Amino acid sequence: MRIWPSPLPRVLLMPLCLVLSGCWGGGGVRTAYSLSGIDQGADATLTPYLQKIVDDRLGGEFELGDDAADNARRETYREQMILTDLQKALRAKGYYDATVKYADDAAVSFTGTYNIEPGSLYTIATLTTNPPEFAAVMGKDALEPGTPLDAASVLALQEIVKERVAKDKCYFTLDVKNEVVLNPDTQTADVTYRVDVGPEAKLGRVTFTGQSTVKTSYLDKLVPWNEGDCFRERRVERLKTALMESGLFSRAESVLPAAPDENGMVAVEVKLSERAHRTMKAGLSYYTDEGPGATFGWEHRNYWGAAEKLTTTLSLSALKQSLSANVLKPFFIRKDQSLSLNTEVRRQDTDAFEESGVDVGASINRTFNKRLTGSTGVKFTLSEITEDNDVNDSDDLYGLISFPNSLTFDNRNDTLDPTKGWRIFGSATPFLDVLGVSDPFFKLEFGASTYWALDEKKWSILALRTNIGSILGSGTFDIPSTERFFAGGGGSVRGYGYQEVGPKDSNDDPLGGRSMVTGSVEMRQRFTTTLGAVAFVDAGTVSNESWPKMNDVAVGAGIGARYYSGFGPIRFDVAVPLTQKDDLESNFQIYISIGQAF
Repeated sequence: MRIWPSPLPRVLLMPLCLVLSGCWGGGGVRTAYSLSGIDQGADATLTPYLQKIVDDRLGGEFELGDDAADNARRETYREQMILTDLQKALRAKGYYDATVKYADDAAVSFTGTYNIEPGSLYTIATLTTNPPEFAAVMGKDALEPGTPLDAASVLALQEIVKERVAKDKCYFTLDVKNEVVLNPDTQTADVTYRVDVGPEAKLGRVTFTGQSTVKTSYLDKLVPWNEGDCFRERRVERLKTALMESGLFSRAESVLPAAPDENGMVAVEVKLSERAHRTMKAGLSYYTDEGPGATFGWEHRNYWGAAEKLTTTLSLSALKQSLSANVLKPFFIRKDQSLSLNTEVRRQDTDAFEESGVDVGASINRTFNKRLTGSTGVKFTLSEITEDNDVNDSDDLYGLISFPNSLTFDNRNDTLDPTKGWRIFGSATPFLDVLGVSDPFFKLEFGASTYWALDEKKWSILALRTNIGSILGSGTFDIPSTERFFAGGGGSVRGYGYQEVGPKDSNDDPLGGRSMVTGSVEMRQRFTTTLGAVAFVDAGTVSNESWPKMNDVAVGAGIGARYYSGFGPIRFDVAVPLTQKDDLESNFQIYISIGQAF
């Protein structure tokens, strides 16, 4: 069934075609600046190092205004700015006698050459510390005489010295600075690390001020030390980070005394400013196969005064309507654990089934480290499910008790628009029907997605995704249709309608299956800070067997546009099926929503 008349998609595709073909208009001109004179006598890394500075600052397009004189002044300013940066960069690499001269190309605007004479490379003559007794901490990392005077190497060793001086000590203050004395006659330098240490101290009591509704008992649990522990300033920073990551505060500022007290203790005061704890959210979407959709949410992040989070969500679409509530209580029994209580009331009406149901569940969530989390819990689902097809015509009431267990690794740099990292998810859930309608069964799911930046600006991203599922222990039609696997639609195989991939009856109504495999390859390309495009291929299959068969794979492909807003990318995708095109309701699908497809 076509939601829109056929001419309309062509109109919607016109802006996308303009983006992909590079026809987007602009008021800029290309710049072309080059380097010369640095090949002889310079190390092999110097040329690309300096060229990158030129490319980053003066490469690409130069945006023109209406005033020619102002354009010329802006161009001259940028060219002189890069000249200064090149001089600084040469000194940072050890070329303290280098000279840089700029020669403008009068014949062609916005072009020119930076002529560089590197001169002699300065090297390290002596390396010492003050006081001298700290020299031993450098060990094998010490810069040997004759080593190039590279600023990055000097600063890296400075951090090593500071870290090793602090090791196994509790210095209240510690400062390490480098002093470099040049010897122009010999093109060498004497490097000294000046180490200043204060008295040793221990961390004392923490007091919080400025909070009005957050309980002190909760704040005390965030403190990453016990009274009397060795003083480490990074522990105080960890406390401030934890306070900000709680989402309850807009400011967390630590105040330390000028010196430890007579017992060597350092009391810590943290000044806080609470942020608003209530948030309302709304989202809109449009998928050709699902129609328009809307999501409304309300969140309270400090419901009982100890960072308990209450979240309610109302989701509305032509296929599903639901109202859910979730309460998350942190520090449940132990610091790295939370308790989640949730409930949902919903109604679904799809080509595969109709359902009216309610869920009630609880889970314990454990944070193993910054990237790895897991959960285990119990859920009760009471649902009335109607199937009306020529394979299974039924109207049953199910009372499912399930015990979901999951493990997730996530090191992505952004949840809405990741440019690097992995997300790997696995779950294992046994089901038992207390009403005896369904046989016991065991559901396994695995999913992974990864993102690779193909350029330094992270504007070209290759994104990959796969999902695998299997149900063991029962036949397909002894499993409630809501727990079977389906594929097709914006979340799995684009180009096909919702649930259109997989086994069907003689009327082409989807039946679902006991196994599923889907995969996606997506190339994302930004053209500006706000505009971009994607090209993608999705594939998937659903089988009646508990292990998927790969001889009946649905493949879809498409293109899309992205508008990168302040709250996340807005996506517009158009996809078409490449296989299994017979008896589909539509020969294309359109998806509009917030956030990347995965």
